[in-house]
Parts: sequence; structure tokens; C-alpha cells
Amino acid sequence: MRMSIFTGENQFIGLQYPMKIRQLILFSSLLLAGCAQHDVQPLELCIGTYGSHYYRVTFLPDGTFSKAAPTDAVNASFVLPVGDDVVYAVSENDPHSGMASYRGTERTAFNPEIGGSPCYLMHVDNLPYIFTADYMGGSVSVFATKDGVVGQRVQHIAYAGSGPVVGRQEKAHVHQLKTIPAALCARLGIKDEWLLATDLGCDSIHVLKVNRDASSDVLTDVPALGVALPAGSGPRHMEFNERNALLYCLSELSGEVLVWALSASANGEPCFTPAQRLLADDAHAGGSADIHLHPNGRFLYTSHRLRDDGIVLFHVADDGLLTKVARTPTEDHPRHFLITPDGRYLLAACRDGHCVQVFAVNSSDGTLTDTGTRLDVAPDGPVCVALHP
Repeated sequence: MRMSIFTGENQFIGLQYPMKIRQLILFSSLLLAGCAQHDVQPLELCIGTYGSHYYRVTFLPDGTFSKAAPTDAVNASFVLPVGDDVVYAVSENDPHSGMASYRGTERTAFNPEIGGSPCYLMHVDNLPYIFTADYMGGSVSVFATKDGVVGQRVQHIAYAGSGPVVGRQEKAHVHQLKTIPAALCARLGIKDEWLLATDLGCDSIHVLKVNRDASSDVLTDVPALGVALPAGSGPRHMEFNERNALLYCLSELSGEVLVWALSASANGEPCFTPAQRLLADDAHAGGSADIHLHPNGRFLYTSHRLRDDGIVLFHVADDGLLTKVARTPTEDHPRHFLITPDGRYLLAACRDGHCVQVFAVNSSDGTLTDTGTRLDVAPDGPVCVALHP
């Protein structure tokens, strides 16, 4: 009798077992595969758009969508679903922009006291606030919340400055907010909690301290810790690689991924050391948009618009540094995208294609295959795909 080795994907190599043993192994592998498929759960999503609605939809285990349910909302370009059927959404609708909350399909509150063109929002665990990045306002706004309802604005931090790209960097443009993960801070010896804000107009990443003491402001800007980017790069979105203690930032205007190693200073403040800079957008279109790390940590993706629209794949080395591998075409104007928690699919919000496009992710090399599935939300233009907890 000769031994065999099972390598996965129902393939056998080497020498063969007797027939009964081979049948038993094959049956066991098929049973395990069936159980794995059964364990994949439907995902509840919210789709933010430029248009008259945001949408709730279920993404099914077979890679298709349920029928989308619209909620009336003007230019809800970024949405944040939380528990108890609550959704927070910006209304990027200057001069009538604002911050809104919804329960079910009903809007429960709307606060117009916000910086111009809010384009991103987030919350910090166990804090009763919502934070927004205000693009045209060049600012960060902080709103109180209670029982899922947005309340008054309690803080507003506006930035000043400009960059060299005419028509794109005439002033500060804050685009995204992201906290340094708590586990990473603990591992590196970084004290306190910290929030990062990309400023496309000033070629900067602002660093703000998060305060849980109710007697002080929620956020404290610390200019001395700010990260300067190359002139004209235009930072847009960020992603952390926690395993390697790296920060990846996609620059919209120069189409690059810039990488920093994160560490702690002697007094426990975050420090950023440049580690890599590489071109993502060979088309030099000035429209790079979103960046996400695959759940397995081995693949990084970026989206690009305005010319040769598509998603670029990078392989992540053991040290966290990147190698560009492939570019996959998308429908028109891909912006924000979501990688499903199981890593099987990438869902791209294609604004001018009026759809969310579904790609299957190859688990071996990260390459993308268009499945042909589209969630059509015309005439609205989807720009955000958010996972409901």
C-alpha cells in the first residue's frame, strides 16, 4: 500500500490508498466543504449614494443580492449602520449638508450644523459621539448621540492650508477618519487613544487625541505629531496592518500608496516612520479612492477612477511591504468598496455605473473575477458599502 497526501480543493497527490479508504477521505472532504458553505451567513448591508436614497440589502452566501429597500435620504454619501436598526448618515448636499440619524426607514433627527460637504463618519467604541470628516469644510465635527439619535454638535476642529495642485488643493479637505487600533497601541506602548484624519488639501495626516474625560473636549489636535506627505499627493483613505504595525495611505492625486511604520515615542505618543512609497495608479488619473486589506492579511486592494477605472491588487510580504500585482477593470467610477468578512467577495460601489459590482476573490493569489452580479440602484450613484453589525 502506498501513502497519499490530501492537499485541499479535493486534490490528492502521491501514492494511493485502497478504494474504501479513498472513498472515506473523499466523503469527509466533501462533508467539510459542505459545512463550510453552510457556515457562510448572509450579510446585511447599507449602500450610501449620491441621489435620493440610501439602500438596505442582504448579500447572500451565493454571491447575489436580495431586493434592495430604499430609504429617503439626500446624498447620503457615507452611512454608518449600528445596532437596533439604527443608521447614521451624512447628507453631502451643500449648502444644505448635515448629519442625520435613522431608525428603520424613518429619519429621527437632522443637524445642519456641520462643515461643508461631509463625506465620512465613524464612532469610537463606548463613546456617545459620531465623528465626521467634512471635505469642503476642511474640518472634523463631533456630534453627541443618545439612544441612536444624533444630537447637537459639541466640537468642530477646522484646518487651514493648501497644496500645489491647482483646483484640488486650494484649502484643507479632510476626507477620512481612523483610530489607531487599541490592541496595536497596547502592543507598541502607545498611551491613550488616537484618531487620524487625512487632509487631501494640505498633504497631511492630522493626529488627534481622543479624550474620555467628559470635562474636556472630545478631541485634541496635536499638530506636532502630524504626518507630512509629499507635496501634491493628496491623502484620501487609510488602512492599518496590525500584524506588522504599518499604516497604509492611498493618495488621491498622485495615485500612490504610502507606508509608515508605527511606533511609540519615549513619552508614549505615536510616531510614524516612512517605510515604502509606490505607484498604484499607472493611469495617473488623479482619482484614487479607497484602500482595504484582505482579512487574511496577504492582499491589499485600492480603487481608482477618472481613467482606466479599476481595482489594483498588491501582495503583502511577511514584513508588510507591498508588491503591485494586477489591475482589474470595474464599472464606471469605483469609490468605496467592501471585502466580505470571509474574504470571498469584493463589493465595489461604482457611482457612474449606478451599481454595486461583485467580484470573487481568489484565495490563493488575491486576483479578482467579475461574477457578473450587479446591484442596480439607478438613477442613484452608489459610493459607499457598509456592513450592518
